Amino acid sequence: MPGPTTPLLGFVLGVAFAWAAADELARAGGVGTTSRSMVVVTLFSLLVFSPIAAYFLAFAPDWSYAYVVDPQRLPGAVDLGLVLLDVASVPAGFALAARRAGQRRLGPLVKLAAAPAIGALLILVAGFQRLAVQGTFAQFHGDFGTRSVAGSPLGYSLLWMAAVLAGGILWTARSLRRISSS
Repeated sequence: MPGPTTPLLGFVLGVAFAWAAADELARAGGVGTTSRSMVVVTLFSLLVFSPIAAYFLAFAPDWSYAYVVDPQRLPGAVDLGLVLLDVASVPAGFALAARRAGQRRLGPLVKLAAAPAIGALLILVAGFQRLAVQGTFAQFHGDFGTRSVAGSPLGYSLLWMAAVLAGGILWTARSLRRISSS
């Protein structure tokens, strides 16, 4: 996942998870920070979402920044800060959407998630051609040695991580529904 989009996508996932836990949040009066669902969402963020985002920052940093910034020139704290932002984004989205989800009104949740979703989509669309190639910052800008992501180790990593993420999202949503119905 490209580095700048992951906190936005994490926030949207948190909002979606709040909707999945709407029944429990309604019983708790819309307070999501002390619910069992928040624990599940936080574990998802720590064990699934942020490791996937960190993987690409660690093993494909040039691609993660869509060859806009040379990651070799960035201080290490930037990547660490981005990973910490990824960890916090899913629970933050859940916590901010908890009251609205507890009221069982989908409209306000859609409004809350719309701006980050559109922002992530715009970044991905704008960077699509850059994200379709694998190489280093120097290779991309020097127009040599790049190759298509399709069929590359990065492409296989993207497919594998997308499958893991989808499985994690489905399992988390199912767990939240179970918690809500009990």
